[in-house]
Amino acid sequence: MTSPPKKPVASFSRIKIRTGALVFCGDDVALIRRDRADSTHYTPPGGNVEDGEDLHQALGRELAEELDLNIDQAEGVELLWVVDQRVTRPGP
Repeated sequence: MTSPPKKPVASFSRIKIRTGALVFCGDDVALIRRDRADSTHYTPPGGNVEDGEDLHQALGRELAEELDLNIDQAEGVELLWVVDQRVTRPGP
């Protein structure tokens, strides 16, 4: 008896929902510096949405963790865009 052909394995193990923000103070924008072994790059603050969080809660948590900000005190909050993308990369 032969086994059925195996289905191809996706190059990612799960789908992650992320939230992020561009935080302005006058003409300045907050960026997070990410130092890696072979490079340094900058990203807007944000991160993964945890189980049970909505996007607003996740963004508030990330801004508190990364910038010590309270989004309940923010002025001029506006949703500017939503991005849907599929990213593949090695590792967890």
